Amino acid sequence: MVLFGSDGLLYASHVPMFDSAVHNMQVLMVVSVKHPGVTASQDFSDGMYTMMPESFDLNDLVAGRLKQFRATIFRGNVEDTEQRQELFRGATVQVEGVLYAQQLDADAQALPELSYFVLSTGCGVFLVHPLSRAPDFDQVVKVSLERPVPRTGEKLPVLRLTGRKNEAGARLKAGERLTATREDGEAVTFKVERQLSFLLGPDFAPTPP
Repeated sequence: MVLFGSDGLLYASHVPMFDSAVHNMQVLMVVSVKHPGVTASQDFSDGMYTMMPESFDLNDLVAGRLKQFRATIFRGNVEDTEQRQELFRGATVQVEGVLYAQQLDADAQALPELSYFVLSTGCGVFLVHPLSRAPDFDQVVKVSLERPVPRTGEKLPVLRLTGRKNEAGARLKAGERLTATREDGEAVTFKVERQLSFLLGPDFAPTPP
């Protein structure tokens, strides 16, 4: 899982695999982390952080039957054994809520334009790329919005970049200043502060910078 967030508001994104019966699901959740080394103001937004959880059924987590699990937290990609740095072993991860869960379909219709879910409120938020047709790509970026994007109902807000293809080469890049469109048609201007995670499908293995 990719772990990101700051100031006590943390998120986790399950790293999926299109061709795995166990991991073929995109899941975004709000979490809290308990460990002697983790402070209330711990910042997981200055780079890539990942978690290696204990073994469990992802369906139990999505259905709400699993509320917490143990995990080891790394700076860097947990699967990159040469570059990763172990930070916190045996942390307790509490699942505060599942924000999004969608089974992957390698033959699903591709998104017509580059789109991102909006996580958090206010002007400093995180954008996560929704997965559609294989191979697709998984990306988390931190951005600064010109003004907040309201959330109405249960669904996560979505920003769409009209005219920009939904492909890895067109993904958001640090330093870009862009204008996207909310689902209600309103324009939103934002700056991409940094990329926290980028994984290329269909297996979403570690990707060089």
